[in-house]
Amino acid sequence: MSAPRIMVLGDSLASGMQDDYTWRWQLAQHFRHTGTAAEFVGPHTGTFSMYEDPVLLALVEGRPVPTGPATDNPMTGRYREGRFEGGHCARPGWTAHAAKSSVRRHVAAHRPDFLLIQLGFNDLATVGPPEQALRDLTAVVTEARSAAPDVAVLVATITGTTWGNDWFRKTVEDYNAELPATVAALSTDQSPVTLVNLHDGFDPDAHTYDGIHPNPAGESAMAAGFAHALRRFGVGHDRPRPSCSRLHELPLGKPTILAARIQDGTGVRFEWSRVRGAAGYRVALRDVTLGQPRQVGPIPVLGDHWLAQGLTAGHVYEFDVASARGERLGPRSAPVRVTVDH
Repeated sequence: MSAPRIMVLGDSLASGMQDDYTWRWQLAQHFRHTGTAAEFVGPHTGTFSMYEDPVLLALVEGRPVPTGPATDNPMTGRYREGRFEGGHCARPGWTAHAAKSSVRRHVAAHRPDFLLIQLGFNDLATVGPPEQALRDLTAVVTEARSAAPDVAVLVATITGTTWGNDWFRKTVEDYNAELPATVAALSTDQSPVTLVNLHDGFDPDAHTYDGIHPNPAGESAMAAGFAHALRRFGVGHDRPRPSCSRLHELPLGKPTILAARIQDGTGVRFEWSRVRGAAGYRVALRDVTLGQPRQVGPIPVLGDHWLAQGLTAGHVYEFDVASARGERLGPRSAPVRVTVDH
């Protein structure tokens, strides 16, 4: 009997960022350690790399944002340990609304026996209410069955989150409450659909690094939820082993500013070394000429360089940068000073 083929269809919680373990990797490791044959399939092999993302590069460089296929991240980011043996079909920002137009093609190309769907958060945040998200989820399953009529589908609830306001978190609760009925209505003898409860027992304070994205403990919890659901289909025979003591967050190191040069008259482009485990960088500057205090930018820079624009000609500015992962910050770089041309 050949190993079951598993495709993960998801968003950033499934794709992970560069230097994440990811719950996919943890699930694959659980299967390997317990002698369970399984093959992970899909069009991507790596994690999301902010350093290679066309949209993020345009934003940090002050260029027009690309559109269409030119926006696709290559998904070549590395993992915390080793590599992920196989493929997946997950990318940050993905929604069921978007996935329904391409899932048939991916399923036809990679022929999964099991489709693990972890979507919904971005649908509620950017597309529409729970009712629309559930309609789009139904379309995803229907489209997948068009390519593989007997595929088994595992649909996850949305994990707990501290992100957003009370209204948004209520929409998450409403979606999770309505999801079981949708799953039950979709299930057939030929193509069973089952619920994976990732919400209960998931503590966003303990299991995420930013209120949304899982830390290693959260990844372990998500992997355990899917492993438990797959055991109902005869895939795997042992409960996932706790691995939180070995898998931990990386300490954030101090970046080094590598270059700082004038660009376009009153702009300064500066570049820094990459810090392993960083999900962004906090850039600070101060106008030395005016004696202003140090000011940290309001949002993280998702990349290893940044263009400061609209500076005053003739003034001296001081810059520094620190690695960040959620609210956690690493030590600041040594500052550099630049004089803007007259």
